[in-house]
Amino acid sequence: MKMNLFDKPLFDRQMMRAAVLALCTATLSTAPMMMAQDNAAPAPAQQDNMAPGGHGRGMRGGRQVEMLTKRLNLTPDQVTQVKAIDADQMSQMKALRDDTTTPKADKRSKMMEIHQASQDKIRNVLTDEQKTKYDAMQAKMKERRQNRQSRQSRQAGDETTSPAPAPQQ
Repeated sequence: MKMNLFDKPLFDRQMMRAAVLALCTATLSTAPMMMAQDNAAPAPAQQDNMAPGGHGRGMRGGRQVEMLTKRLNLTPDQVTQVKAIDADQMSQMKALRDDTTTPKADKRSKMMEIHQASQDKIRNVLTDEQKTKYDAMQAKMKERRQNRQSRQSRQAGDETTSPAPAPQQ
């Protein structure tokens, strides 16, 4: 028996393939345009916040200034000074990350020095009451960081010291 081109099962299958192909083509052709609109231009602060590999470092890109402004009730003059200190730290960190001549171990210690110097500069901008709150905030963050590091090292230790599964018989 000959199949006619317009036989129902064959015709439906071809129409379905054509419809799916058209839908896929339309979706794939509009996806790049949608992505271009979403990723047009990230904020400059966000770009500086990103380390190689795409991971953000610390509380940068204005978030630290916002947090300090709220928690320490910074004056407008203090906000301006803290923003300048923050921007200087970010530019120094970026220059250090981009430096290919400095060994990785040295970069880490230099970054810690830059961070400590920035904290000291911020502390110098604060009043005595704000310094007390700032020091308490820093101590709390340090404690959280140490707790997280000890948890991670315990988990890593558990993975290496966990007994091997018993062989199945």
